[in-house]
Amino acid sequence: MSSLTSDQVALQLESLPNWSLEGNSLSKTFTFEDFADAVGFMVRAAFHAQSLEHYPVWQHDYNTICVRIGDPAQHAIHSRDVQLAKRLESLIG
Repeated sequence: MSSLTSDQVALQLESLPNWSLEGNSLSKTFTFEDFADAVGFMVRAAFHAQSLEHYPVWQHDYNTICVRIGDPAQHAIHSRDVQLAKRLESLIG
């Protein structure tokens, strides 16, 4: 697992619409049509997180999911943080 420089993080964020850097985490709020769509996204996202053995912190409220990806103990953004963010983006049609 390699940590990214601030320039590398900035470059990766250019390809991740509406993601932002918050401390040592990547974050985004996803909004869906309804509760079922939001939960469906979380289930699909769980399979990607499991395959990477990298788990986001998320907050779910009806049709909104706030996702934070990162490991506060590492004090940096890592390549797998970006990889998971990109996989979550691929779930949005």
